[in-house]
Amino acid sequence: MAFNLYKMKLKIIFIFFALSLISVSSFSQTATCDGTLPFEEQNGLLTIEMESGVFPSGSDWKTGSEVDPNLPGSTINYIYWDGAQSFGSLTGAPITYNIKINNPGTYRLAWRGRIGTGTSGGEHNDAWLSIVADDFYATSQNNSTSTPQLEPKPSCNSNPDRDCPEGSSTNGYFKAFMNRHPVNLPIDQRWGFVTNTNDGNSFRFIWATFNAPGNYSVIVDARSSFFFMDKMVLRRTDVSDSTAFNLNNPESSCYNALSLNDVNKRETKIYPNPTMGEIQISNLPVNSSLTIFNVSGAILKEINTTKSSEIIDISDLKSGVYFISNFDKNNHFIKKIIKL
Repeated sequence: MAFNLYKMKLKIIFIFFALSLISVSSFSQTATCDGTLPFEEQNGLLTIEMESGVFPSGSDWKTGSEVDPNLPGSTINYIYWDGAQSFGSLTGAPITYNIKINNPGTYRLAWRGRIGTGTSGGEHNDAWLSIVADDFYATSQNNSTSTPQLEPKPSCNSNPDRDCPEGSSTNGYFKAFMNRHPVNLPIDQRWGFVTNTNDGNSFRFIWATFNAPGNYSVIVDARSSFFFMDKMVLRRTDVSDSTAFNLNNPESSCYNALSLNDVNKRETKIYPNPTMGEIQISNLPVNSSLTIFNVSGAILKEINTTKSSEIIDISDLKSGVYFISNFDKNNHFIKKIIKL
């Protein structure tokens, strides 16, 4: 009897979550992009200026600018890494770009960049890339269903349908590179939307699948120094590259939800999210009973808290999407957690 009651409560959670999504979409507004609010996809397209991300404190990320050779009268504002190069591992200074997907599907990601120093097309030309999505992979052809397909290490080692990239890949990140020569090409051909992975035989198309509307993340970490990155684009498979890579496209707007009442001012907040281990939850009711469950509804953790702010360790969970909720009638909530 008690078990059936608990299952009923869990179903109520899912219903509440679905209704919350409808409510938020009905009372939403665009807001000033501050690096924390998600950039909102519209009509299958997202355009994000790379300098709109929040640089980790004390990191070697820098910004620069120059005249745009492909758009007369315009200036390119770009980011680059001015520290030690990190070819075999992450630097630990990622820039997270939060995104809001309204139209689920599979999207291609490409960023516009150029090699900022040297005289080689194979150096100072890459960064680490991860997309927190339901699927993240690469193909050699401009077709999201073509084979073969690659996915980052280490998950590729246990996926019989995917190969691992030749060359570097680590912790769910692709080595994402371009190869437009910094000297031999005319100036107007040195910048381009080129984002490859796989050494030797380049897989030129990187994809992310989002199965449901919601918030996701694109994470960029430094690999080469002086690789200039201007902007990145995510376009759904029904949007053409020519439409998506139009340099006149404005940056996507950021999304925020209107505060509807005083309860929302006390909204329970989770930080950091995405996380690699611990999360801090604030504005909790005192003496809460929290439940963490996966997308299938399976309960993974039950936690009793005594304070309004708690730190919870989820480092034992696999990378993926989870939900945390409680049953407090005065501050009932359900939140999505992304574990890296």
